[in-house]
Amino acid sequence: MTGNLSDAARVLMEQRLAGLAAPAREAPDPRPERPPLAPAQRRLWFIHQLSRGSLAYNVPTAYRLRGPLDTEALERAVRLVVRRHEVLRTCYPTDNDNEPFQRVLDADAADRQTLVARHDLGSAPSPVDAALRLAGEEADHRFRLDDEAPLRVWLARLGPDDHVLGIVVHHIAFDRESLAILAGEVSAAYRGEAGAETPGLPPLETQYADFAAWQSGLTDTAGYERELGFWRETLRGLAPVLELPADHERPKEPTYRAGEAAILIDAETADRLRTLSAERGASLFMTCLAAFQGLLSRYTGVPDLAVGCPVNGRAKVVYEGLIGFFANSLPIGVRLGDNPAFGTMVDRAREALLSAHAHQSVPFDRIVRELSPLRDLSRNPLVQVWFDLDASGTGTAADLLDLTGVSAEYFAEGRVRTRFDAEMHLSERADGTVTGRLLYAQDLFEAATADAFSEHYTNFLAAVAADPGMRLSRVPIFSARQLATLLDDWSAGTG
Repeated sequence: MTGNLSDAARVLMEQRLAGLAAPAREAPDPRPERPPLAPAQRRLWFIHQLSRGSLAYNVPTAYRLRGPLDTEALERAVRLVVRRHEVLRTCYPTDNDNEPFQRVLDADAADRQTLVARHDLGSAPSPVDAALRLAGEEADHRFRLDDEAPLRVWLARLGPDDHVLGIVVHHIAFDRESLAILAGEVSAAYRGEAGAETPGLPPLETQYADFAAWQSGLTDTAGYERELGFWRETLRGLAPVLELPADHERPKEPTYRAGEAAILIDAETADRLRTLSAERGASLFMTCLAAFQGLLSRYTGVPDLAVGCPVNGRAKVVYEGLIGFFANSLPIGVRLGDNPAFGTMVDRAREALLSAHAHQSVPFDRIVRELSPLRDLSRNPLVQVWFDLDASGTGTAADLLDLTGVSAEYFAEGRVRTRFDAEMHLSERADGTVTGRLLYAQDLFEAATADAFSEHYTNFLAAVAADPGMRLSRVPIFSARQLATLLDDWSAGTG
């Protein structure tokens, strides 16, 4: 999420990383015979073992492709990208001590595993419905991480010049930025293959396994211990578990099934929030995070809490173009026991985010091990809620395919899942609005509860945008309609 920070924040972050990272363009160190997993990968690997191949970390997406698609060129393009990025053809067996390591499949073996599975759905009663079912089935594929590449690709023909391309990747090899890289490189490779030209893809200077070895090697440095000390101090005293009021008892083993509730922040409110952000030296991300933290505190009665936020994690320029699991989770703490005014809450969110980004070199898994919270497979450790805002301001998607002569649009994600109790995902749009969705664990919440939370959030934002001096306890979260409904229910219950 470094793109959401000011230039000063990025400089601060890079200065902090300077003591831990080598120069950006230096040659990678010799790779070990059995490269270790990056710390974040190790966490996913262990969860995969404990949960018998959980589907929670599958990352599915699919594109509707309309136009004269050269299917053979598309398959060659996919193979080219898989050959370029070793992480897409890496499996994770264990050694004699049961320690996982990275084993890169050779290109020929990878070609055999990443054949684009073809499906002709043109004769189905509803080809679109059949493709949606197929997307769901593929999203439920249980990867065998010890001997299987973490990528599956399928192509369904719906009719003449009408296809759906589906991709499922395990999170151990992928993050959000990787989708844009994958789409961009497949698009470039397709243009080359379809036009019998050499794809304009520069050679990669390094691979994900080199990053994993570099990051694993940081743990023995004095600078790394200082970074750990920051997180120990920052998170001390925060609620180890944030329990939102739920409709259902938490299951011992979550299904990770998610529902979605839409969020819309109108342009007038969003503009006021941008003005407030500028006045406080903050980004819109920080201001909307402060409101989210405040609403969570009001919901739970917990004054000191942590919310998870993403960070890109590509700490060197040489890693910027790599596919892989670089993304890190930052637990952003807040202390609201003094019932601060909202403007003060924005200040605190700004300082917390800047400090967290400046100490992002410590992987989330290492923070968890350092703080040793009670481990419970039914919930995410340290943070149970998540917040993200895409502040690109373009209202366009960077991870759409761009295939010559073919129009592309998103088709389906397959199954919607969440590893958290709730996730807030927002995005600035070109028309000035901010839209998004609340993903919620269906194990815990009914749709009506999630819809109410989303409306309470927009109500909160509208109120503080109009009066940033309002103290947390005074911020109205119910709309006039919600208040009328509550009063009617109360009257009916006492009549």
